[in-house]
Parts: sequence; C-alpha cells; structure tokens
Amino acid sequence: MTTTISIHNSLRRQVNHWLQAASRLSVLENLASANAWQGIDHNMGVLLKETLKKSIDEVLDFAGSLKAQLENAGEQDSLRGVKRSLLQLRSRYLKAEETIHFYTVAVNSRTTPGLAALLRACDILCVRSMQEVLQPLGKKTPLVLTYVDKGAGASILKAGLRLWDGNVSSVAAIKVTQHNLYRPTAIIHETGHQVAHVLNWTGELSAALVNELSNHPKIAGTAFAGWSSEMAADAFAFVHTGFAAVAALHDVVSGVPQAVFAYHQHDPHPISYIRVLMNIEMCRRFYGAGPWDSLANAFKNDYDINLVNFPSAGLIKMCEAALPDVVKLLLMRPYRAFGNKSLSQIIPPERAGPKELEKLEYMAGPALYTSHAWIWKECLRLLALGGYKIGCGTGDLPAFYKQQEEWMTKLGFAVELN
Repeated sequence: MTTTISIHNSLRRQVNHWLQAASRLSVLENLASANAWQGIDHNMGVLLKETLKKSIDEVLDFAGSLKAQLENAGEQDSLRGVKRSLLQLRSRYLKAEETIHFYTVAVNSRTTPGLAALLRACDILCVRSMQEVLQPLGKKTPLVLTYVDKGAGASILKAGLRLWDGNVSSVAAIKVTQHNLYRPTAIIHETGHQVAHVLNWTGELSAALVNELSNHPKIAGTAFAGWSSEMAADAFAFVHTGFAAVAALHDVVSGVPQAVFAYHQHDPHPISYIRVLMNIEMCRRFYGAGPWDSLANAFKNDYDINLVNFPSAGLIKMCEAALPDVVKLLLMRPYRAFGNKSLSQIIPPERAGPKELEKLEYMAGPALYTSHAWIWKECLRLLALGGYKIGCGTGDLPAFYKQQEEWMTKLGFAVELN
C-alpha cells in the first residue's frame, strides 16, 4: 500500500467519524427528552431548536464539502489541504457540541411536570422584569430559558453574545439554584445583567462612580466603578423585588469571615460585606426603617469590621461611608441608557415596598394566590411579597415557602407548551 493511499484512508476514516458524530448531534430529541422539550414555552422551543439546528447544520455542510474534496484529492499536496480542513472540522464540531450540550442540558433539567412548571414561572418572571424597562425604550426583550442546578449563586449566559460555535445566542439562559427555587429573586439580578448589556448602562454607571464620588477617597470610587456591573444587577433586582432580593443576597454571600471581607482586585463582585450593606441602604433610602435594620444589626454582629485585621479593612470602611451617595448614583441619577431617567423613575422601588405589598395583599385577598388573573398580573410583586415574608424570618416560614411553590406552579401551568 502506497503512502498516498494510507493517508487517504486515514483522512476518509476521520472525516466520516466527525460527519457521523455531527449527524447524531443533529437529532436534538436524543439529547433532551421529548417531555423536557414539551416543558418549555412553544415560541422559545421553536427559536431554540432553530438556533441549535443552524449550529450543527454548519458543521454538517462543512463535513459534506470536505468529504467531496477528499474524493477528488489524489496527490499528497491536496491531501495536506484536506488535513488542514479536517482539523477545522474537528474544532467546529466540538464548539457546536459545546453550544448544543449547554442548551439541551438546560432543557433537560425540566425532569418532571411540577419542576417544569416552576421553571416556566421563572422564565416568565425574568421576561416580565426586562419588559418593564426595555419596552418603553423601544428595545426588544429576549426570551429566557431558566434551568435548575447546584451551587450557591445564580448565573446567566446572556442573549446577544457569541457562543462557543461563533453564533449569537438568541435565548438567554439563566441558572436557578436548587436551594433558592422557591424564592428566586437572584434570577432578577441576572436579568439585570441582560438589561444593562442591552442598554449599555454599566459603562455609564462606572464613569459616574469614578467621577461623582468626589467627597470620598478616590480609591473608593475606583473600587465601586470596578463593581458597577454587579451593582447594576443588584439595583435591578431591588427595584423589582425590594427586601426579598436583599435578604436572599445576604443568605447567599454570608460565608466564612475570610470570604465576606475578601477583596480581589479584578473581581466584578463587590466585597460581600459592602454588598450586603449597600443593598440594605437601598431599603433605607426608599422604605425608611424596617426589618432590614435588624438584618444589618445581625450581619454586623456576625462580621464585626472592628474585630478583624484583614488587608481589606481600610477599603471597606471607606466604601461603607460612601454607601448613601453610591445608592443615589445607582437608583436616583438619570442615565442616557434609561432615556435620561433614573432606574427608580422607570421602576419605582416603592411598588415592592412593605406598604404597597401589604396593600396589594389586602385588596386582592385570598384570590392573590389562586386567581390566574392576579398571579399573571402581579407575579413580580408576588415574588417580592413572599420573599419579604421569608426575609423577615418570623411567622410560619414553611407555609410561606409552600405558598411560593403553589402560585409559581399555577403561573407555570398557564404557559402554552410545545
């Protein structure tokens, strides 16, 4: 057997291998169960399948053309060209596989009808939170696929970003943590990231934090500017869900003192100590006195900045002194991103405050948790209300969680399925 024939056979085997793998990958029903696909909104299912099909079709087309090129290749020079293309095929397949695997695993997390309904409720909460800001500004609201996973914190793969395969994501994918499934205020933090991305708010906010905290040490303004993306998302969660988001955030970031006081220069997350107090300051700014004051007392007792000697202690004290001014810049300063309005003008935080939530519950009565009309209309404030009750830490806490589960399930079952 000549060397040319050996090379040809080796290339033929490899091209066919990746072609077969891509063909199997194209059958999306083999990667996520039919029940899981049926557990998502119809329109999102269509869009998601179209996106994933495009990703793998590009690989199949490339593999098909390479197979034809190989059939006509006879000399070693032309076979070397096929080898170079084969490496491209391998890379394209693996990147498409990464994209498809991510989304199909997310779809597949909807393992039971009950869990699928809860996640559809999370999808709705996410989209509704963005619509209230984006629609008045003439911006399109992306669809959201939520999925449940382990861990302490939520996360987002934003719509409009380049995926592993080079295509642009058409659906935002947001992780809901298992432990917070019945008070998922963190998903509204994640949609805050999406909104900030669409409106280019983070850059504006960062500049304001650098330039407009002149009555505080420059190092504090620089630190806050570096945290602007996470602060923007926290503010977005706050205006929609009030103290519920603050209490849930506290419970997620309250770890060992070394973690709570830690400062990492390039970490976009604020120092946890400062982040909790910043969120509490938002409550004080718009709601006055309340259970957040008790939360602050307990937090400062658990993590007494005066009793530690971490290198970050000096920066923390400077940042803590600036928090009232920082909250003003976050929530009350106009930005071009919001049509020269402030975030609190577009979404008044008072709507998710204790007085308005109490008024909502009184006006609607028991129907608030049983009527589809009330649940659909007020789903975000229901999330705020349930999270407020849980955040206060008093009363029948298991019953509050059960109430959250029940109305979210009703909301999820109201969605048109595939």
